[in-house]
Amino acid sequence: MQRRRNDDALITYRRPIAMPDNDNRRGPAVYPATGNSRRRFHSRTAATLLALAGAVLVLSGCALSRGTPTVTYDLGPSAAIAGTAGNAASAAPAPLPRLRVSQTDGPDWLEGNALYYRLLYAQAQRLQPYATQRWVMSPTRLFDERLRESVSARGGLAWSGDTSVPGLKVDLLAFEQVFDSATTSQGVVRLRATVFHRGQLGQQTFEVRRPAPSADGAGGVKALAEASDAAIAALLDWTATLPLK
Repeated sequence: MQRRRNDDALITYRRPIAMPDNDNRRGPAVYPATGNSRRRFHSRTAATLLALAGAVLVLSGCALSRGTPTVTYDLGPSAAIAGTAGNAASAAPAPLPRLRVSQTDGPDWLEGNALYYRLLYAQAQRLQPYATQRWVMSPTRLFDERLRESVSARGGLAWSGDTSVPGLKVDLLAFEQVFDSATTSQGVVRLRATVFHRGQLGQQTFEVRRPAPSADGAGGVKALAEASDAAIAALLDWTATLPLK
């Protein structure tokens, strides 16, 4: 800032500049970690890792231990084909006209290959998979193949796009092993069958239960195979009573 005096001399005034304190520019002080703080840090890290490991074990639930073999099952030989081989003791089923069979559908939980069971006496609302036993493919696909074999054995399996013949659509509603107690169980198959040809000709729900010979997955598979054959036979007998021609 300048100011002129009477003698035209210039007098210059300078404002003092505040110099920053060197101590304030150093930032926060950093102190070296002590032995106690290091030990606390490592203890917290170890506790966190242990907690994560425990969570993984809990979430794995029925996860297989390393090296545990998995047993796979299908429904075995078809009873319909065995019946056509010449079982004189059983009456021949009613013949069917040619049918086209739509793909069997089911709930999402039946789209995997898990073998499910239910403890009716303890946790009736909980459906659980066996840890080491599986189907070779989804139950809906296994049932679909079984159904087509039975239709073919009783009449003729038409091409699915042949709209000149009646169609059959099956929705699989339940396919599980149900334990009434710790030692007794049964295979339960429930389905809804719809027959159509230029409109719906009929719709019926079927449920079949068969006792399991043993209270394990192998017994459940045998019971479900027998229940599947019985359910398919019942729905095809019902289909034969409809005006298909």
